[in-house]
Amino acid sequence: MSAAEPRRALLRITAGLCLVALAAPAAPARAAAPSRSAVRVRVPDLDVTNESGQTRRFLSGVIGDRLAAITFTYTSCTTICPVLEGIFQTLQKRLGERLGKEVLLITLTIDPANDIPARLKAHAQDLRARPGWTFLTGTKDNVTSILKGLEVYSPDLFNHPPTVFVVDGRRGAWNRLYGFPSASVVEGLLDELRAARAKT
Repeated sequence: MSAAEPRRALLRITAGLCLVALAAPAAPARAAAPSRSAVRVRVPDLDVTNESGQTRRFLSGVIGDRLAAITFTYTSCTTICPVLEGIFQTLQKRLGERLGKEVLLITLTIDPANDIPARLKAHAQDLRARPGWTFLTGTKDNVTSILKGLEVYSPDLFNHPPTVFVVDGRRGAWNRLYGFPSASVVEGLLDELRAARAKT
């Protein structure tokens, strides 16, 4: 064997490893963990309308003294909204009998001009939403005021922030999860708020 042969073999092995690396699919980027913070918000108690056409006030009529998880959507969205709705689909399964009694799931449209109650009702049916998961719309002014109170308003539908709020309506405690929290994370925060009730 000549002195150059081991070097040529090493070069062939290195080249082969490079080709394998180039051909392999890139590893998916790890999604950043959603940030969580207790927040003080000034949410106006304005009229909203659910998917069945019933109008009630957002805070006193819809949430009342229950625990609630709230997120935002528009029915023609094909980007972040389906992800958030998928989280709520899993969450409603995890909540079981507590859904609608102790805990309410709320999806508020950010496109009230188009998302009228009938459209929200069809959307809820597509998602197989169970009683206790309510979809809300309202006048543009009322919806905008609520979104601004929650600090999630965006004039551009395509750039609304992925956000879930978890609230104890009885105690007025609000927590914001920014990003895409798992259903188990949202459920865990609901359980924390329920436990905090027992201490007061």
